[in-house]
Amino acid sequence: MSKVAPPEPVVLTDAKIRDLRRPKSGQIEVRDKSVPGLRVRVGTSGTKSFVLRKRVAGKYRNIALGRFSGRFGLAEARKKARQLLSDIESKADPLAALPQPRRRSAAALTVSALWPEFKAAKAHLRSIGEIERVFKRHILPEFGDRAADQITRSEITRLIDEIARNAPVMARLTLGYLSSFYGWAMPRLDRLQANPCRDAGRPPAPKARDRVLSEQEVGALWHVLEGEGKPFGPAIKLLLLTGQRRNEVFDADRREFDVGAKLWTISGKRAKNGATHLVPLTPAALGIVQKLLKDQRSEKLLPARGNWDMSPSGFSKAMRRIRESLEEELGHPVQHWTLHDLRRTLATGLQRLGVRLEVTEAVLNHLSGSRSGIVGVYQRHNYFHEKKAALAAWERELKRLARLHKARARTQLTALAA
Repeated sequence: MSKVAPPEPVVLTDAKIRDLRRPKSGQIEVRDKSVPGLRVRVGTSGTKSFVLRKRVAGKYRNIALGRFSGRFGLAEARKKARQLLSDIESKADPLAALPQPRRRSAAALTVSALWPEFKAAKAHLRSIGEIERVFKRHILPEFGDRAADQITRSEITRLIDEIARNAPVMARLTLGYLSSFYGWAMPRLDRLQANPCRDAGRPPAPKARDRVLSEQEVGALWHVLEGEGKPFGPAIKLLLLTGQRRNEVFDADRREFDVGAKLWTISGKRAKNGATHLVPLTPAALGIVQKLLKDQRSEKLLPARGNWDMSPSGFSKAMRRIRESLEEELGHPVQHWTLHDLRRTLATGLQRLGVRLEVTEAVLNHLSGSRSGIVGVYQRHNYFHEKKAALAAWERELKRLARLHKARARTQLTALAA
């Protein structure tokens, strides 16, 4: 079998390096035409690093030069690479010219190296599941391979600003968890004089939302989701049918579902309020779960494409697509809405159907209002049968709204044809 020739070197620039896209798996390397052996390596996290590949003492060596950044760009990498090449060629013992690995020290610990110990220190917290999710989704991909005492407040600000463009609440949460990490890490990092999150930019607190999708919007959205594939089509349907939180749906494990009992059990470790939650599965919700369970390649109910151990990503792109499809379906602009608004829509719908407030709160796994304080201490009834009846009534309502939308659409087509 003939070998595939590597891509030709290119004349690199800082702008070209910034425009390099991260691969879906593995890593890519782009060779520099100006300096032999110099290349830029891009991993799935999007991190870009300079590497010098050089044959030394009969073996090819990959010499790490540094991470691409505003302080270490192409010019600095070329200068460092040329100096190394000169040193290697001029030394009687070429191996002696290679950079020697630095001894591991507290000052050189990366965020990824410190993360397991930080996680263990916070394991008692009710929010540890959410902390882990935020670290794996936002913090570790960006800063995992960096020495924790070298990350600056401007770099943290850029990350938080990027998250805030689409998810301001998540941005504030990420900054809070990263600040907590640095508060824990400072006694372990001699060179770190201050928490870099302290003076980093912080997004303003979001305004309280009261967006509820109209009956017409709900019916049209159900139709849009019929044409949306995995993971977002079935996942958002489950959000609409059950009223559970986004993370509780998208991060669900297969073992949480008992098809025979038509039951979904969300453990206290995953639930936001720390209370184990029993969710009765209506026929439509059960049908969605059964289809998803047929794929046994992952322990996740909704695994990421190409990474069966992780939950889905790409929410911003998917939501833009679904919002645009909803506007096209309705034929007019639609006020901005989020996945959390579907939870509020279900709660409002249940109240409109005459479901008692305490039952609605039980469906949502809220420990506020009628289930908080002294009442919550003595009232241990979990409203399971009431929740089952409420969700069954809501499913019937969803189907009614979907039928109304289809009938309305047919009427409009007939009028246009006439």
